[in-house]
Amino acid sequence: MQPTLRLAAFPLLAAQLLAQAPSILFTTSQPEQTLSGSGGTVLQQLRPNEVAQFDLFPCPSFSAEKWGPRTAYDTMAGDANGDGWIHEAIRFGAIDALLDMPASASGQVPSQRSVFFSPTQAMGNFISGFPGLRPGDTARITYNTLGFGQVEHFLTAEDLQIALGLPPVPLILDLDAIAADPNLGVFFSIDQNAAVAAGCGLNFVQDGDVLVIPAGAITWTPDFRVAAVVPGSAEMVYPEPLMDAFVTGANVTNANGICVNQVGDVESLEIDWNGALFGVPGCTGTVTARPALVFSGSTLSGCGLLTTNLGGQIWAPSCGPLATSCGFGATLGNQIGLLPPSAAIGVPSHVTALTTTRSARFVLEPQQHIVPLGNPAVVDINSPGALNFVFAAISPPAVAPCAPFFNLGFPDVYVLGWVWSTFTPGGFSTFSTPPINVPAKIVFQAGTFVGPNLLVSTPATVEF
Repeated sequence: MQPTLRLAAFPLLAAQLLAQAPSILFTTSQPEQTLSGSGGTVLQQLRPNEVAQFDLFPCPSFSAEKWGPRTAYDTMAGDANGDGWIHEAIRFGAIDALLDMPASASGQVPSQRSVFFSPTQAMGNFISGFPGLRPGDTARITYNTLGFGQVEHFLTAEDLQIALGLPPVPLILDLDAIAADPNLGVFFSIDQNAAVAAGCGLNFVQDGDVLVIPAGAITWTPDFRVAAVVPGSAEMVYPEPLMDAFVTGANVTNANGICVNQVGDVESLEIDWNGALFGVPGCTGTVTARPALVFSGSTLSGCGLLTTNLGGQIWAPSCGPLATSCGFGATLGNQIGLLPPSAAIGVPSHVTALTTTRSARFVLEPQQHIVPLGNPAVVDINSPGALNFVFAAISPPAVAPCAPFFNLGFPDVYVLGWVWSTFTPGGFSTFSTPPINVPAKIVFQAGTFVGPNLLVSTPATVEF
């Protein structure tokens, strides 16, 4: 799998990450539910601006679970719009792309803080300043010497346009899918057809095309983010007709049991590390490496995932194929851990973002993000540990401060205030505070032990 190969240069991380189960992170085009029901908690609800996780080991893998709740991103970003509220129900609009590159040499494992994503709607820049997080960007929310709630880019929308031979402004392109490796380059697809001016006569790109910015055309930062690209360096990898052929070759059905033979819009990408890697001579004669790619398309309702390997196949990374073959019914979505509406009809969504990773899952989500005075905060929890200690503290109005805290879960500590304890039989539980009678923004975070390892949860904010 991808993280294992990438970690060859990061021995400090390797042993820790191999202790985590390999998994995929993904988002859906419509609201969906986890197959397990997540203990009856609000964590069963998966929204297009949240990230789900599906474990690829051990088998059989049963249900997807929420990994990146919107309340975690709310807390990290703060009052991005400057309207006095931390919670934004439609923050990011939806998540269009996900990318897990190697974590920094600090030794931190992948987390909601480190995984990059691309939004369909710009996040306000009241806290982060310019340029912020916009459609076309691939970035993450972090903190630095400028403060909390800052944005760190993997690939800016400007560099995306420069690679396609366009001027950096005005911004006209929206990234729809991304996969990357320092040795292979940045693979991507855009959200709409566009006239471009890249090399080798590439002057028009469709939303079903897959392109690459070759590694040799990228200047990397020390932590493998894109610092600069050679203008016009993007190359075609798989044009849309070939992506259609891969879909046809996969012999796959959609949510209604209909065989699919077109990709529509390429919606997500990941490198298929179990697939073939082959050399392709470019128009200049230079041979570059091209991997097989895992992908989804707008036509693949039921959340099916395919690979370009061997002319197109249903992707089967470990426990089984992640779609249904023609003649065997509909692709239901249960293959990726989602609850289908019936035994014959699949989930209406397609996968809109995808990356493979090794990351713990330890999350909090309030049942209500904004609560009237005189009521308690009620927070649901999904924990890998049996006993959890829950901390809460009053947050500043704009953005909550945090401090780095090395562990195998979320990498930062937000609160060390009031404390509760809660057991999580079956992984899920709910805890409540006493009634809160004064206006406040309260940040919650939990800690638990899994064997000798301490894990810290994602943060959550409740506003009164």
